[in-house]
Amino acid sequence: MSEKKKPGLLGYAAVMSVITVVSKLLGLLRDILVARSYGTNMESVAYVTASRLPTYIFDFVIGGVVTAAFIPVFNSILVKKGKDEAFRFANSYVNFILIATTAIAAAGILLAGPLVRVLAPDIDAETAALAANLSRIMFPMIIFTGLAFSFVGVLQSMGEYNIPALISLVSNVIMVGYLFTINRFFGIVGLSVAMVIGWAAQAFVQVPKLRGFGYRYRPCLPTFDSSLRQSLKNAVPILIGTWTTPICAIINNRLASSLNEGRAITALDYANRLYIIIVGVFSFVATNLLFPYMSRAEADGDREETTRLIRTSSKALTYIIAPIAVGVALLARPFIAVVYQRGEFTAADTVFTAEALRAYCVGMVFMAINEVIVKSLFAANRPKAPMASSLISMTFNIVLITVLRPWLGVGGIALVSGIATIVNLAVNLIFAAKRRICVFTGRDVLDMLKSVLSAAAMVPYLLFVVPKIGSDVLSLVAGAFGGAAIYLIVSLILFSEEPRLVLGALRSKAGGKK
Repeated sequence: MSEKKKPGLLGYAAVMSVITVVSKLLGLLRDILVARSYGTNMESVAYVTASRLPTYIFDFVIGGVVTAAFIPVFNSILVKKGKDEAFRFANSYVNFILIATTAIAAAGILLAGPLVRVLAPDIDAETAALAANLSRIMFPMIIFTGLAFSFVGVLQSMGEYNIPALISLVSNVIMVGYLFTINRFFGIVGLSVAMVIGWAAQAFVQVPKLRGFGYRYRPCLPTFDSSLRQSLKNAVPILIGTWTTPICAIINNRLASSLNEGRAITALDYANRLYIIIVGVFSFVATNLLFPYMSRAEADGDREETTRLIRTSSKALTYIIAPIAVGVALLARPFIAVVYQRGEFTAADTVFTAEALRAYCVGMVFMAINEVIVKSLFAANRPKAPMASSLISMTFNIVLITVLRPWLGVGGIALVSGIATIVNLAVNLIFAAKRRICVFTGRDVLDMLKSVLSAAAMVPYLLFVVPKIGSDVLSLVAGAFGGAAIYLIVSLILFSEEPRLVLGALRSKAGGKK
């Protein structure tokens, strides 16, 4: 590919964003079809319980370690020793992951019955037996997940981002295809098999591109040389650093179970799904795109490039997410109503869920920036810093929940999560600054402050004008377009850098097509 035709970071980000959004929409369609076919009957309970077992075990035992521990070491070898040596390390690493995930899957299959009882102790014997059988079908997902993420690390390090972004889309297409076609013949057992096939496809769809780069997988025992040992050494703190969200979610859910006869659990879950989708589309794209670049810059000893990438992406994420956070917070009720309010989801549920979503919005910008800072620390082979910040923020969450428990409602629980995210980011920024990985200048802070002020300019319109419209759909549309127009105008008046860069890039592309 010639340099002229090679897409830049903006082009990659645009394609990845589209793929991510389409994948999440397909995932939503998959859930709708499952609900339509099985509702909340015994088979549905068994399926949900069985599918959570391998995913929870993978997240706690391996999780984000697969790529985060692999990419920095692979890029260091790629820069210093060349592609052949990097691929030798990759092959050894993949074989290690295969051995580890196969052992975990085998243990899961053997212990399926007791594990189901640990996860869902109160379900009846028939449902538990079905869940155990379905989990035995689905536990091989762990093997394919480890393989898929290992391949993602290789492709992203080689500069390929579109294929890794496609993998969730591929698995969702398989699941939706099954539900639309042969689900009525094979039922819940077939759905479990389709799920495993979907995860296997996530790995195998990457193979042609890997072969194009010259990578060939060869089965062998892993070589525990210095490179593999370095990856494994980084793995433990990285893994602990990824536990913040699931552990805090468990703590918060335990408290939520005592509110409104347990309805707070559902409200938090629905609100958190939307929150993760909104933040995840942008932070996922940014971190997965930038991580290999930062790893390569660190391998080259180019700390200035790492810092530049962090500063630029943090300002861009603030510019994008700040108005979304304000808009979603102030339009939470019509937003929830349009998305969820139908059937058994009542107007009262909408108000309850909107309260949680409004509080979650406090942490939106901070969560996105924190993802960038964490990846920069991983790229610099400093995994203990995110681990420490994770432990600090988890402790903060536990203490605050415990002290304020008598006064917390569903919004308060979500707000504590947002505050814990801010604490997590603050600690990571301190670690990054001490190691000179990221130091924001006064100009950077001013640019981000301009984005926040521009978003604040939307408040009078969203708070006093939009509610008078009446219709939830019209309120949401008017709020989104009107708020975006106000935000863009004010940000241009304040001479914000980000909209001018985007408009300049668009003009450049338009001029290039003439």
